[in-house]
Amino acid sequence: MEFGSTLAKLREGRGWSQAKLAEKAGVSQETIAAWEGGREFPAQEQLLALAKALKVKISRLIEGDEELMVKVIEGTDVYETAVMGIISAVTVACALALIALSHTDQAALEIAVRVTEAILIVGLLALVWQRRSPRAQRAKAFRDALEAADGSQTAFVLKRRAGRNTGNTVMQFVLGAIIAVTLIVLLGIIMPESRLPWVML
Repeated sequence: MEFGSTLAKLREGRGWSQAKLAEKAGVSQETIAAWEGGREFPAQEQLLALAKALKVKISRLIEGDEELMVKVIEGTDVYETAVMGIISAVTVACALALIALSHTDQAALEIAVRVTEAILIVGLLALVWQRRSPRAQRAKAFRDALEAADGSQTAFVLKRRAGRNTGNTVMQFVLGAIIAVTLIVLLGIIMPESRLPWVML
């Protein structure tokens, strides 16, 4: 990425040390060093503070990195959709297996319920981890930066530049709905005493 070198050039152009820029932007010198070294990328409010301190537009700070940022965002979204797809397939398979066992083998049902609970916990933890992973956080920071840089442009351009793929968003919504409905069905099987009226087995 060019962000780090751009930031260093803008800072040096003003004759400032990293400590001086850090003071103006309200961050630590170590943070400035991490940004300039390409080890970290600022959050939106930090980017705004940098732009204000250096008296430049955000678009100047991320100049030359837009294409890479969009690729990272799109790649992260595709990966997240794939994880959701796997989780939805596994939850549907578990639900179907439990429905079949609930009408045939009660002894095997108890074991299957415990296995399903473990699978669901692992799946949900994987989804939470994916959303909080360094990759996801970086993609979010990139999206925020692109949105801040393009704030004055139309919604269509903003969505395109910020890497928002409508098809991917719809797919995530559908997969989320499948997971939610399947979890309700599984809850009705695992906890029949809950007497959920919408679970008809």
